[in-house]
Parts: sequence; structure tokens; C-alpha cells
Amino acid sequence: MRIVAALLILACATAVVPHARAQDAADRTKVVNCFDAGRNLVKRVPLWQCKGDAIFDEEADEVRKSRILRAKNKMKPKASLYDGLKMVSSGSGFFVSAAGHLVTNHHVIDGCKKVSIKPTSERDHAEAEVIGSDQPDDLAVLRYSRPAPAAAVFRKPIHLEIGDRIAVVGHPLHGLVAIKPIFVTGKVRAFEPDQMDRWGRFAIDADIRRGNSGGPVVDASGYVIGVVSAKINTPAMFQRTGEVMTNIGIVIRQDRVLRFLERFNVAYTGSTGRPDYDDVALFDVVQKFVARVGCWK
Repeated sequence: MRIVAALLILACATAVVPHARAQDAADRTKVVNCFDAGRNLVKRVPLWQCKGDAIFDEEADEVRKSRILRAKNKMKPKASLYDGLKMVSSGSGFFVSAAGHLVTNHHVIDGCKKVSIKPTSERDHAEAEVIGSDQPDDLAVLRYSRPAPAAAVFRKPIHLEIGDRIAVVGHPLHGLVAIKPIFVTGKVRAFEPDQMDRWGRFAIDADIRRGNSGGPVVDASGYVIGVVSAKINTPAMFQRTGEVMTNIGIVIRQDRVLRFLERFNVAYTGSTGRPDYDDVALFDVVQKFVARVGCWK
């Protein structure tokens, strides 16, 4: 009986193997609708290659239709924020109050029929209005149509030393306008105190580009110490001095900015005492109150 039982077990085992092999072969040749839920994508592949879920033809058709509809919606031109106008240029700016007041340069909004603001936290521009501007100081204050996501804190009192670490955050042109803010580090450049008092400006060693105009210059603690106004004209300076000067930015000093805000009764916050941040933490603090400013004509 033991011999017979052993033979039966062996016979059963050998009887299953051909069936399993046949099933494996069928699975390897069977083609299914393989649904990748992460990408909302359906592909026809052999079952053994499918890393997602095998779905019925009807479900696969629905997924394909939804993808086509989404692609068509992306191709539709977005409605203009301001009827009949286009955004022709842009600069940078930063919020100074929770109510949505934003500082930028006068030359960023000069001649614009309308202006818009896009904070870092938002995907699209929204309406804004010009509260006031000053051409000699090259400053303007706008009012966002929504509450500000965050507001800058100014370093008060202002204190600058040559070689102090600074950072610039804004939307410069790198072929195209930077969609997300760009963080650039630098340092305070040599300056003459009497010129700084007279002009209300100081210089920094940093890679300033078109589009940085109106953006904040912050110290190592994230306090605003000035507003980007311009970059050095390298050819003109070479003709004047015989020296090649590059990557030099001209900054409107913080106290001149505060005086401007007080003229238009715009609230702001000034403080000192925070510790210095590393670059990652500094960018995280500053980018929350930085925005892109659009000029519409």
C-alpha cells in the first residue's frame, strides 16, 4: 500500500506540471489593458509585463477619453486676466504687509495699463493696483487683490558692513522668465558712506539680471536691507574707468524704502535679533514673501 500511495502521489505531481506549464505559457502570450494609476495611462502589453492593474476594454476606453479631454483643455488658450491686454514684461517684488501691499521698482510698472501679481505659492497672476510710485527713488507699492501669503521683515535699524553676506531672491531672465524664484548669494560691496547717504543706494557683488528688478535683498537672517534697482553697465564702466566690472548690483537702501512706504501709510514690520540661516533655510524664509509682478499693455 505504501508503494501504491507513493506512486499515486508521484503520478498526481507529474500530472499537475504539464497543466502549470501550459498556464504559464498562456499567461505570457495573453495581452491585457494594463492601467498605470499614477500616470492615468493604459497600455496594451503581455500580462506578465503588466506592473499595474489589468482592466476591461470599457474601462480602458474611459481612461483614454479622459486623457484626450485633459490634453485638449491644456491646449486651450487661457483667458486674459485683463480683456484686450497682454502681459508684455515682468519684474520682481515682495509683500510688506498681510493686507497684500507689495514693493517693487517704479520702472517695473512704469507705463503699464494694468499690473498683476503672482506669489510663489500661486500658479497664476491675479489683479493688483498701483497705490503709489516715485520715479527718482525708483520705488512703487502695489496692492494685491488677495491677502499676502507672507510678509517681509525689514532690518531696523539698518547696519551694513563691506563683505556682509546677502542674498537676492526674484524672477530673473535665464532665457525665459524663471517660473519659480531664483536664489542668488553675494556680499555687500565697497561703498562711500557719503554717496550712500546722498543716493540712498549701495552696491552688491551678485549675479543680478533683468527680471530681478524690485526683488528684495536680504541679510543672513532674512531681514530685508534693500531693493534691487539695477545692475552695473559693464561697457559704460569700462569706458569710464578702464576696469571690467561684472555681477555688480545697485540696491535701494532699506531706510529709503521705509520712508517711501510711510508716505503712502503702508504698514510694515522692522526688527533684528534672528540668528543667521544657512542658504537652504534662508531661501525657504524669503521665497514665501516674494512675487512676480506683471506689466500689461
